[in-house]
Amino acid sequence: MNHIAYLEELLPASPERDEVLSVVRLGLSFQQQQRIGKRPGFLKGYLLKLLPTIEGAVTFDRLLAELELEAARREMYGTEASPIEKVDRVWQIVTYHHPKTGRQQLTFKSIMNKLSWCKSNLQ
Repeated sequence: MNHIAYLEELLPASPERDEVLSVVRLGLSFQQQQRIGKRPGFLKGYLLKLLPTIEGAVTFDRLLAELELEAARREMYGTEASPIEKVDRVWQIVTYHHPKTGRQQLTFKSIMNKLSWCKSNLQ
């Protein structure tokens, strides 16, 4: 049933009713947006799976070394082996293949931020 129509029938015409109806309309618009938002993306999910395989303390340098190994694995065994295409330490860019949007490039700073997020969500 339509909430607005129900309240219009139930409540007598008054300024208070108009105020209640505007609050209900506002609440309904927020309800529609409730499931929309940022969720951990493909790369964060991949990093969450990759981090437990790194031996010892997880540092950014060790993560880069592991990502370089993943890029080599992709080069040797094909695209199914790993989504990481290239780690460029000179330009400080990681290139990976996103299943929906294709080739993506991220700076080392973005990878650092994702690593920090993953570390806080692993523990």
